[in-house]
Amino acid sequence: MFRDLVSNSPSCEHSFQLDLKKIVDIVRDFDDAQEAKNLGEYTPYTMEPAGFVFHESRCGSTLAANSLAAMNPEAHRVYSESGPPVAAAHACGLGGKDCPAGRAAELLRDVIYLMGRTNDVNEKRLFFKIQSIGTKYLPIFLEAFPDTPWMYVYREPVQIMMSQLKQGEKRANCVHQLKDVPQRRIDALEKDGKDLDLLTAVEKCALHLSLLCESAVDGLFDSGMMARPVNYENLVNKLIDHVIPDHFKVTMTNEGRENILKVGSHYSKGRGSKQREWTEDSEQKEGSATPEIREAAKYFLQDLYEKMEAESQNEYYGVVNDND
Repeated sequence: MFRDLVSNSPSCEHSFQLDLKKIVDIVRDFDDAQEAKNLGEYTPYTMEPAGFVFHESRCGSTLAANSLAAMNPEAHRVYSESGPPVAAAHACGLGGKDCPAGRAAELLRDVIYLMGRTNDVNEKRLFFKIQSIGTKYLPIFLEAFPDTPWMYVYREPVQIMMSQLKQGEKRANCVHQLKDVPQRRIDALEKDGKDLDLLTAVEKCALHLSLLCESAVDGLFDSGMMARPVNYENLVNKLIDHVIPDHFKVTMTNEGRENILKVGSHYSKGRGSKQREWTEDSEQKEGSATPEIREAAKYFLQDLYEKMEAESQNEYYGVVNDND
C-alpha cells in the first residue's frame, strides 16, 4: 500500500507547500527541453496511465494492484491507494461542481503527470488502485482520462457486508464514510418509510456501499469498452486470463502468470505477523450473516449487484495489443 512506501521513505518526513500549477508548468517546460536535447535513454518522460482499479473496498482490489506490480516489477509502477489523485478529484467537490468547468479534470491530469514521470528505461506502464471512496469521483477520472481502461472490483452483497463489518460496527469504514447522500436517495428512503438519520449502522454501511456501486454502474455505461466490472469470485484467474491481457492490453507471459499466482496465494494485506496464506471465506461469510445484514444487503445492494453481473456477462475480450 502507498502508506507503507511513505512510512519507509525517510525523505518523506518533511513536507512543503508549493503552488501546484506553477510547479507543473515548470516541470512540463523542463521535460520538453530535455526531450529536445535528445538525451536518449536518459530523457525524462511521463507515463500515461495504463489502467485504473476502482473498487467496493475489501473485495480483492489490493490483490489486483499487487498482481499488476508483481507480474513485471521493473516495467510496472503501481500506486496503491496513494493520496494525491483522490485529493485532486475531491478538491472541486462531487462532479467538480465547486470549480469552473473542466478545472477538476485539469487538476487531476496535472497530479497524474507528476506521479508518472520517470527516466528509468525499464518502466513502461503506470497503474493506479484508487481508494474506494474515489469511486464517488469517477466522473472526474473519466473526464480527465476518457481513453484509459478501468475496472471496478465488487463482491456479492452479503459477503461484502460481512467483510466490511468483520471488526465490528464501530470500526467499520463503510459506516463512518457515509456522507454526501444525494437528495434523490433520501427521498427514496422516505418513500419506503426510512429516515436517513435513523438508519442502523448496518444500514448505513450498506447505503455507503450502494453509493459507490451506483457511481460505478453509471460509469460503466458512460465508458463503454473502457470499463469492466469484475466480481471478486475467482479474481486471480480473471486477472490472468482476461482483465490484464484483454482489457489492460498487457501480454501475459509465463513468468507474469507465475508471479501473479504466487502473490494470489497469500493474504494481500498481510504485513509482519499478519502474513499468511490466503483461504477462501465466502461460504463462511454467507453462513454467519445475521438477518439484519441480509436484509440491508438485499434492500440497498442487490439490484446494483445484479446490474454489474449482467454487464460482466457482456464483457468484451479484445485482441492483446502490446508493442513492447
